[in-house]
Amino acid sequence: MKLRLHVHHAFTGGWCADIDDDLDRQPDDPYWCVDQWPTLQEAIAAGCAQLARLATTQYPTRVSSQYAMAA
Repeated sequence: MKLRLHVHHAFTGGWCADIDDDLDRQPDDPYWCVDQWPTLQEAIAAGCAQLARLATTQYPTRVSSQYAMAA
């Protein structure tokens, strides 16, 4: 699986970072997503740290799977 980090300016201000796979580039159900980072550098640093953690996981779960497990 090839994961990628996508960082973009949020509509409400700040920066949004999400991680998804190459086969599903739509941000509808990423492996990780956090918005409202105050700076671009913080968004990139947080995304890279999470990407490194996901790289050590054999079967990473998507955001929707994490919410389902918490319920």
